[in-house]
Amino acid sequence: MDSQIILSLLAASGVVTILLFVVRGLLDQLPDVFAAWHRAKKAYRANVSPVDEDGDEEGREADMRE
Repeated sequence: MDSQIILSLLAASGVVTILLFVVRGLLDQLPDVFAAWHRAKKAYRANVSPVDEDGDEEGREADMRE
């Protein structure tokens, strides 16, 4: 009976240790994931046609009429 309790405690502590290790690994990767996301958004926005510097909408409308 006593050995059963000891083995259960050892197993539970092992599971908790592994879970903490996995969570720490995932949290360590988050800054790289966010940086990659921002780089992807920046690259996507660079490929989209830029808006006129003065924000003039008439130039685009004139291009559409032609």
